[in-house]
Amino acid sequence: MAIFEPSKADASPLMEIEDLVIRFPIRKGGKRAFITPVDHVSFSLRESEVLSIVGESGSGKSTIGRTLVRVNVPSHGRVLYQGRDVSHIKGAELRLYRSAIQMIFQDPFGSLNPVRTVEQHLTFPLRKYEQVTGDKLSARIDELLGRVGLTPVRETRSKYPHELSGGQRQRVAIARALAVGPRVLVADEPISMLDVSIRAGILELMNELKRDFRISFLYITHDLASARYFGDRILVLYGGRVMELAPSSELIRNPLHPYTRLLLAASPGNPSRGPLPETSNSAPNLLEGRRGCPFADRCPLVTDVCRDEVPDLVDHGTSQLRHFVACHHA
Repeated sequence: MAIFEPSKADASPLMEIEDLVIRFPIRKGGKRAFITPVDHVSFSLRESEVLSIVGESGSGKSTIGRTLVRVNVPSHGRVLYQGRDVSHIKGAELRLYRSAIQMIFQDPFGSLNPVRTVEQHLTFPLRKYEQVTGDKLSARIDELLGRVGLTPVRETRSKYPHELSGGQRQRVAIARALAVGPRVLVADEPISMLDVSIRAGILELMNELKRDFRISFLYITHDLASARYFGDRILVLYGGRVMELAPSSELIRNPLHPYTRLLLAASPGNPSRGPLPETSNSAPNLLEGRRGCPFADRCPLVTDVCRDEVPDLVDHGTSQLRHFVACHHA
């Protein structure tokens, strides 16, 4: 278990994703081809940091999250955890890694077994990863339920998922992820299927976990408002590529990429909201070997160079405030 002990160098990233590519085979014109929903993506995640990944459906957000927990295996590039490449580990090493990197899914009902009680959902990971039994197991279940705000604990333990509200089910899912003592939580749109009135409570709970346990979050969302509220940094993704990456307040205050500006203009309550000057509403081309910027067909600033050359992700910020953008006209 030593390979996943906490790093002594606090300044070092906890996780690093280097030039990540995910390919899936498809049939096109009767022939085999590939799409790349994640196309040469790189970023890092520090201890107790929240990195929000925003973008519309099909941008590759969930594919990245599933790759971090090793549901998907990278086609190219590396996933580093505490400096060690975990892209292709197997067996006991993979099981240990998955105890350090847990996922909270979008649908809190679909992610829970309908024929198991709350107690049974928490018992399995505690026995498998923590090897606790008897009174210690019961005490840990009570502790986890209390920590995520599911009280009275004794009453909650015996309930089935259909007896809980959407917010309560998501709290059970969070408690289950916490049971194995993770250092990173991949939260894949954890509030999008919940009532507006209880979304803030789930975000506040995750904020408390970040603060109290120094847990890092990869927060996947299409909602810029929650991305700013919860995230330390925001990464904007489109067509599988990084469009922009900056501290949350900086990106909202000073968006440099046309796609980020369009997202802000479409956000309810944003003062800049208005008509969207898009040239098209077509989905991005994800075929392997595509040319140019994936946003070129929809960009109001498009020129010939945008259609021919993929823009590099360049730092347009300062030494104190790094602001990366991939745009020929930034």
